[in-house]
Amino acid sequence: MTQRQGSLNLQYAAVQGFYWMGICVCISFAAVFLQHRGYSNSALGFVMACGNIAGFLLSPVLAALVDRSQRVGVFSCLWALLLLQGLLLLFFRLVPGRSALLPLAYCLYMAAAIAVNPMITQLSLELEKSGVQINYGAARGTGSIAFAPMALLLGAVTERFGPELLPIAGLACVFFQCAMLLALSLQLRVPAGQTAASGKKSTEASSLPEFIRKNRRFCFLMLGVALLFFAHYLVNNYLINVVRNAGGNAASMGGLNAFMALMEVPAMFLYDRLSRRFSCPGTLRFAAVFFALKALCIALSASMGALYAAHLLQAFSFAVITPACVRYVNLYIDSRDSAKGQSISYGMTTLGSIFASSLGGLMFDKLSVGATLLVGAAVSALGAAVCLSFSKSQKRSA
Repeated sequence: MTQRQGSLNLQYAAVQGFYWMGICVCISFAAVFLQHRGYSNSALGFVMACGNIAGFLLSPVLAALVDRSQRVGVFSCLWALLLLQGLLLLFFRLVPGRSALLPLAYCLYMAAAIAVNPMITQLSLELEKSGVQINYGAARGTGSIAFAPMALLLGAVTERFGPELLPIAGLACVFFQCAMLLALSLQLRVPAGQTAASGKKSTEASSLPEFIRKNRRFCFLMLGVALLFFAHYLVNNYLINVVRNAGGNAASMGGLNAFMALMEVPAMFLYDRLSRRFSCPGTLRFAAVFFALKALCIALSASMGALYAAHLLQAFSFAVITPACVRYVNLYIDSRDSAKGQSISYGMTTLGSIFASSLGGLMFDKLSVGATLLVGAAVSALGAAVCLSFSKSQKRSA
């Protein structure tokens, strides 16, 4: 790897790092922030579900624009999404209490944050088209490394000073994402609104219905992934409830979030090596099985020690499936539709979060924590079965 490629890899990894620190603020501590502002679990679930739905709808629209447009590139989409996040975070900071506009504003904040992820993933693929070899697994692992201390810090700060400092933390993450993207675009020597490959885009990218028709197996596989992530986000979106049920508090939640993130790092950094020995569909099936096992172990956990033990399986589930899905798209989806494929891949994880947020709030209000988590474990087992059935090797589209 040349010095220039090494520098670009470091900058891309920094973008991932600051993005996942921002996600820690936006999603992992959403329950803490909104409950502090006076919202119940059901209301919190509604807000988070709407935010995920908006992100789910926005991502493929941006992806189709990037795939088809000669003028609009990944960078321009990222600048717009980060600007929107910054304005909304300022609103949260300047307007205290339970404002009537707060639910709508938080929905938009989540949507903008969610839509950034497939754009960052697509940026790595377009960098590779430009001749820059990007180690995506290592970059994504850097995101988990950055997430861990952020979760610890936010847990301690919110426990001591209150959740009103969360918007300030979010603004800092947005600022540093912008700084890293600017450095990356300057080193590539392209206008900030474009990528180096933007001038070579095909105008023949498939429409969404055509894409689904040509990639039915992939779409069924992604439905299985959505079911897996239902249980994942049923825990993560309401982690404060799960932790309190096990005898912990906000600081304990921060520690557990950090532990989860650190468990992801080895597998993500080593995924490129693993992919040389094992097929991509094979690693995806492996991760699906461990998703179901992790969900069951969390449902049966009655103490903080048991929760930590259950989250050891994060290393074999979430940490593997994240880079595996990115590689699966790269291997089996036509390059003209790569942004759309990445968007659908991440969109299915968002779909799992939508149902986890909307149904989860009602379930946590009406059922016990244990019963709610057992339902999630059953859904995760179904998702694993779907992934085992559809994650088989297939020829890449012409």
